[in-house]
Amino acid sequence: MVCKNRLRPSGLLLTALLTAWCFAGLAAAAETAAPQACVVAPKSPLVVNVRDKGAKGDGRTDDTVSIQAAIDEVGGTGGTVLVPNGTYMVEVVDRQRRVTLKSDMTLKLANDAVLKAFPNDSRKYAVLSIADVSNVTVVGGTLEGDRAEHKGKDGEAGMGIRISHGAKRITVSGVTARKMWGDGFYVEGAKDTKFCDVIADNNRRQGLSIIEASGVLVTDSMFKNTHGTRPSAGIDLEPDEASQKIVNVRIQNSKFIDNAGPGIQIAGKRGAVAKVELARNMFRGNRPILVENAPAVIASAICDNRQVTSQTARQEGPYAFADTVDVVVHQNDCEEGRDMRFEVNRNTRKKKK
Repeated sequence: MVCKNRLRPSGLLLTALLTAWCFAGLAAAAETAAPQACVVAPKSPLVVNVRDKGAKGDGRTDDTVSIQAAIDEVGGTGGTVLVPNGTYMVEVVDRQRRVTLKSDMTLKLANDAVLKAFPNDSRKYAVLSIADVSNVTVVGGTLEGDRAEHKGKDGEAGMGIRISHGAKRITVSGVTARKMWGDGFYVEGAKDTKFCDVIADNNRRQGLSIIEASGVLVTDSMFKNTHGTRPSAGIDLEPDEASQKIVNVRIQNSKFIDNAGPGIQIAGKRGAVAKVELARNMFRGNRPILVENAPAVIASAICDNRQVTSQTARQEGPYAFADTVDVVVHQNDCEEGRDMRFEVNRNTRKKKK
């Protein structure tokens, strides 16, 4: 469903009505077209409850060892580790101790289950580490960082989920990552990674950073309130080195709200970014899309996005009352070329010596 708005600002009331109708239709369409690519059924009936391994979930006890014991038992079987409701404190700095997932498994968190980082002063950490493994699914629950309680001032690499070192076929679905010292989600050196119905909220650097990847799907998700250190984007696609490449990325049906930086930033100054599609996303309270030094990201692949802005209707007479209404600006069809209301595309010129 594509909603067109060709009304002038003077028709604000009618615009608001059409806005409500349009979003209702889009929501209904999304419900009927659930992303099947994100539905991954466990291959084994094995279920191990972390409480049976000694986890307390009381918000005080260090539950790292108990959770890892459940993962060690399930890893490689296609089974599921179950984390019931509760707040589970976990070690996030020590690579030898922090929660590390294994191949061929599902980590299922209940709706009110929280894995919470112990406050620390480290420049980098990970609540969940997914490295050099395959066929891993993380479903539900909340990952919470130590942003409000962080003991240091340096660094920006405290992550909710860190996917790296050749990990492949990774699915993250229905997970909230919030209050991280760095990014809610982080991908570097991974293949075939999916983020479905995730929420990144109040993270310090990015909602999601993609550094090096082949095949990333982000769908039906929300990235909001990112602020604290640059670039503070909802999603940032940005290689760190010339040898790194980001290719085959699709970001669709997602919301980018009140981020200090762009909703989506694509920066190819240090490494190549290509074959990126951005479709049917909504932006509010932040710049929509910034593309820098990425000539392989083509305008025709940035389609049918929309930006919501607020405007106050013109008052008629001294006693008139004017409500603020939301106005939706729809991106031009792909065939019409680049829409500069959404996309800022620029290249940095090298300085002459």
